[in-house]
Amino acid sequence: MRIAFVTAEVAPYAHVGGLGDVSRWLPATLAEHGDDVRVFLPRYEVLDTAARAESVVPGLENLDLGPLGTAAIHTLDGPGPTILLVDAPGWFSGNEIYSSGPEEHLRYAVFGRAVLAACDAMGWTPDVLHVNDWHTALLPLHADARGGPWPEVPVVLTVHNLAFQGWFPSSDLKRLGLDPKHPAIEDDPRGVNSLRTGIRAAEMVTTVSPTYANEILTPERGEGLDDVLRDRRADLVGVLNGIGTEWDPSQDPHLPVRYGPSTLDLKAASTDALRDRLGLAHPDDVPVLGVVSRLTMQKGFELLRHTLPPLLEAGAVQLAVIGTGDPTLEAMFDTFAKRFPADAGYHRSFDNKLAHLIQAGSDIFLMPSEWEPCGLNQMYSQRYGTIPVVHRTGGLADTVKPWNPGAGEGTGFLFERHNDEGFSAALSDALEAFDDQEAWRQLQRNGMAEDFSWERRAGEYQDIYRRVLRT
Repeated sequence: MRIAFVTAEVAPYAHVGGLGDVSRWLPATLAEHGDDVRVFLPRYEVLDTAARAESVVPGLENLDLGPLGTAAIHTLDGPGPTILLVDAPGWFSGNEIYSSGPEEHLRYAVFGRAVLAACDAMGWTPDVLHVNDWHTALLPLHADARGGPWPEVPVVLTVHNLAFQGWFPSSDLKRLGLDPKHPAIEDDPRGVNSLRTGIRAAEMVTTVSPTYANEILTPERGEGLDDVLRDRRADLVGVLNGIGTEWDPSQDPHLPVRYGPSTLDLKAASTDALRDRLGLAHPDDVPVLGVVSRLTMQKGFELLRHTLPPLLEAGAVQLAVIGTGDPTLEAMFDTFAKRFPADAGYHRSFDNKLAHLIQAGSDIFLMPSEWEPCGLNQMYSQRYGTIPVVHRTGGLADTVKPWNPGAGEGTGFLFERHNDEGFSAALSDALEAFDDQEAWRQLQRNGMAEDFSWERRAGEYQDIYRRVLRT
């Protein structure tokens, strides 16, 4: 199939969150399966392309976007799917990927228009347009406005973050070259909601886990879009994200000693290195609790405020944290590190090597999110033989299987009630299991045997593409 994958992020060139990871690995895996995938990405001023050569595509130096200006198309040389960068003078400047400014919707209108113009100039019409989040959700409307073959090209919209919806004034529709009477545009005095409009216009809507696909049909998790999502229920599918091959303890260059399911004793070298890195003591038989996360209230770390200090005070656990975000949460982890300097360490900045070391060197991984569309770190932790303790929500519920010691089955510990008592009970169960090292080894091997690869997920997306091509 010919697939145009249109996205505001692709790791490692432009990477803010999970969208960037998906945009890196899904197109690459589809291309390995034989699909003709072309990934379109804005050429941000802050784009990091140092590792690959970049060149202007001949014949695509001056695409006419009408009142939105002009654009040129660059490409990145190298293996994998074709990556095409939309260079629109003045639109993608600045020292950050997302500006949150009043013309953000115009930036991505320029981007979407340029994608269609570039495909026409290349003489390449995709079988499927795969768009992502609000930034590219209006592409089916731009396709209708452009005419030619485009109104017949089916659109798959993947929602990675329902909270960001791309509101803009209705008066800007004409400037965007869109018909205010398009059937997907609702009459709303607040303006136009890009994501809501895209959900109405796309042939299919996907999101990043089956459980989250059900949760967003409710007012509690629907972010005000639950009604339109319920209307599209028959065309809404949850597909779990996969994880990339760089998260593999048997190949990881960031670890002092690599290991696998049959060499789990070697994992201890990462625990020693992690303790050294954070200045922690080296006690016997004390588990290390790991956290690698953005520090936002959604992530549920307030549950640690009262539950962890008694355990740290008693010398029952150690804590290793990397993350930035909410100042309240930063201050909490900083207080832990200062109050228990031998048993708690906190690194307030992103460090990829340390993130890998925490995944490998911890025994238990804490991910108590109040809600989580998919989540990746709980999958990383299982691949590294580090046991997750998670809230039963979204992708966490879909990727962590509750431990059953009698049957020797399961991969982690889940709690239902999102409060101190629920979290504390799950953590207590994990600490009890840790004391039985034979059972713990089985639990680790169970997690390491889980298939979180993009190979499996790419097949699910191919099925979705075939479905929209049959309709």
